[in-house]
Amino acid sequence: MLALLAVFPVVHDIKNMLTAPYFLDEAWVALSWRFPISDLPSLTASTPLGWSLLLRLVPDADFLRVVPLAFHLIMITAAYAFGRLLAWQSAGTGVLAGVVSAAVVLLIPAQQVRHDLKQYTADAAMTLILLAVSAWIEASWSRRRLGALVGVAGVGMLLSHVTAIAAACVFGGLMLVALARRQRARAVETMVAGVVVALVGAAIYLGASANGRTSSLEEFWRESFPSLGDLPSYLWQRANGLSPLLGAQRPLQALIFAAFSLFGVLTIAKRQRPSTAVAIILLPVAAVLLGVARVYPLLDLRTSHFLLVAIAAVAGLGVVGAADSTAAFVRTLSPGWRTGLATAICAVVLVAFAADNRRWYRFDGDAPGVDYDAPMAEEDIRSAVDYVTAHSSPDDVIAISVMSSYGFAFYWQRNPIEVVRYGNAVGWNVGVPTQPNIVWVQSDNAVGIRQFLDQALDRAGKLGHDSRVWLIRSHVLPTERDAWQAALTNYQLELVTGGPEPVGVLTRK
Repeated sequence: MLALLAVFPVVHDIKNMLTAPYFLDEAWVALSWRFPISDLPSLTASTPLGWSLLLRLVPDADFLRVVPLAFHLIMITAAYAFGRLLAWQSAGTGVLAGVVSAAVVLLIPAQQVRHDLKQYTADAAMTLILLAVSAWIEASWSRRRLGALVGVAGVGMLLSHVTAIAAACVFGGLMLVALARRQRARAVETMVAGVVVALVGAAIYLGASANGRTSSLEEFWRESFPSLGDLPSYLWQRANGLSPLLGAQRPLQALIFAAFSLFGVLTIAKRQRPSTAVAIILLPVAAVLLGVARVYPLLDLRTSHFLLVAIAAVAGLGVVGAADSTAAFVRTLSPGWRTGLATAICAVVLVAFAADNRRWYRFDGDAPGVDYDAPMAEEDIRSAVDYVTAHSSPDDVIAISVMSSYGFAFYWQRNPIEVVRYGNAVGWNVGVPTQPNIVWVQSDNAVGIRQFLDQALDRAGKLGHDSRVWLIRSHVLPTERDAWQAALTNYQLELVTGGPEPVGVLTRK
């Protein structure tokens, strides 16, 4: 485990992860850190309340990504425990299984793009923890261990909405196997425990999470809710799009990865953990059902990160299972040499996998050969706000684009901020009530943009001939860019900074 954790800073650019400016989807989560705890139930929106509370434990709001970093490490530890807890023939093979499962979880490219300040790393970590607890229960059934599963699931639901999905699959696996074996007492105990977890989940949802499900949010995820008729083509398209994030860049690699994943499920069942194997099979089934029912987005890179990580962990166990089976054919080997041969085979596979995906490692958002642009490399509102803070005067006016408000409010330190209810996916926005010189451009069409820019220029004219209008734009959507280009034909815009999102000084032509 220590060796795996030591490799983590080699694979990940921790400095960039912790210090890069927050982009839009992170900014409103970070901004909740600045409000009283009593406001969190209405501000966390789609983020679990427990995740927002965890952020409060970080003393410096500029380093909040230490929380997803911690869950990255928990994820690796849980993957190791998951592999180790299977009934292997020797302790050495068990250690090998834990190491390989955790290593694949560490090395998949998807981990390089999940540094953002949302609960997606917690989703994956809780899924692996629940699978590990399931394997632990199967190793030696007891009510105490079943109670531990209830406790883990209950705490997890505060940190990750996905916990409800993973917990349902784990309880489903335990129940189905108990019924198949006609273990009625065990089935009843499992059912009672599952009902307790369901009640806890319902209480958390109704008490803390229900407000986060808005019509705007459902509309935002509309393309991730396929109809039953479109499901086959949808699954094929999304699977092709996600396979490179698993390290399978080409069709043959994707086929090999899928084969290892399937063999991993068989290995888990063979190693006396059939309930856990059933739970793994139920995970994608539940994801599909919830996607078709328009309850949870299906195969989105962010919201389905838990599936990618679970598949990676299972594929790692498939590699060990295949290597162990191959070594078993050499009947003249002693148990120690058999484990050594299996280790050598796994090492070759891992080295080949890491070498093929080396361009992904220490990914800072934009790298040669990587067909993915991370928002943290494309958005930098922090530099814009810092520049305006250093160079503006009290009589200057600042115009900010419609998507810039959260990041601007987080990094702007001159004045207090307040919550403004707003009909977007998050359900709220911010205002700066004590500084009327800040104009929020609340429009994404050319006519509306001109109205707000004229308002900013008129306000600057009343403040004095030396008053300037600063323009800060961040996370400008493709549909919005044409509107800005059309609107700015009436003005002179002087760009005073460089970078992906430069600051401009606005005047009339």
